[in-house]
Amino acid sequence: MKKVTLATLALIALSCAKSTLAQETQPAVVVQVDSVQQQMIAEEIWVPGTVVSRTDANVAAEVSGRIAWVADVGELIEQGGTLAKIDDRMLQLEHKQNIANIAKLQARVNLLERKQARFEKMAKLNNTSRDEYDEVVANLEVAIQELTRAELDKAQSAYRLEQTIVKAPFPALVVERIQSLGEYTSIGADLLRIVDTDNIEASIRAPLSVVPFIKVGQNVAVTDQTSQREQSIRAIVPVGNAVSRMMEVRVSLQPGDFAIGGAVRVALPHSDFHHGITVARDALVLRKAGTFVYRINEQQEAVQVPVSTGVG
Repeated sequence: MKKVTLATLALIALSCAKSTLAQETQPAVVVQVDSVQQQMIAEEIWVPGTVVSRTDANVAAEVSGRIAWVADVGELIEQGGTLAKIDDRMLQLEHKQNIANIAKLQARVNLLERKQARFEKMAKLNNTSRDEYDEVVANLEVAIQELTRAELDKAQSAYRLEQTIVKAPFPALVVERIQSLGEYTSIGADLLRIVDTDNIEASIRAPLSVVPFIKVGQNVAVTDQTSQREQSIRAIVPVGNAVSRMMEVRVSLQPGDFAIGGAVRVALPHSDFHHGITVARDALVLRKAGTFVYRINEQQEAVQVPVSTGVG
């Protein structure tokens, strides 16, 4: 039989005394207390999405020519501001030629109008033939039509001159130069890519099964790696395909909350809303024997209460 010496017993007693003293002097643990709430809840699913601008466009010129100036990447251009300029020297010459042509045709119309007036008086006095009078009238009609055509040509050249200055159709940030200064651009060729950074939303691919539980204007949680916001659903496109069974949902966002092109996650309801008793998720204590929370009673003591969890 193993013997225990007196010195060993003394050491054991001293160790037990130190352990008891340490337990008595250990500081109380700081905990956070929250209230149980009763509110309308529903099952949620988190679906991925991408932050996009509602107006993201490639801008082209309506006239061809050499690029005389183009905005730099990163510039903010107000609506109606200049994005690019096309060399307009040939169009200026064409416009001046149209003006000169109008003046020439106007002079011819004036001449024929005076001639018609003279022949009309002569016809009343039977001093000219009817055929000669009809010929003068016909020539005047042709001259008037030619003048009208010249005025249309002038209006078209004036319009093309205006289009040599490419203007921003909305408040825009220049994100890409597709063509550069000095290049020759043709009609409809993309010059710049511009984005409206003040009008953004999240484009979400969601399962068709959420259609009965969402509606336009409903608030949902939108989060990325750094922040979370409550935003409203702007549009629902309940059209999927036979392969993915996914549809698109658009959620409005506030400018500056999320970066365009960034990834977000959106919480969509996946069941009907119903009344439920809710606690913070961290308040749940999960054990093999079950799930429970701690409730503070009237004596300010923590009492373990078993619970059954529902939707999260």
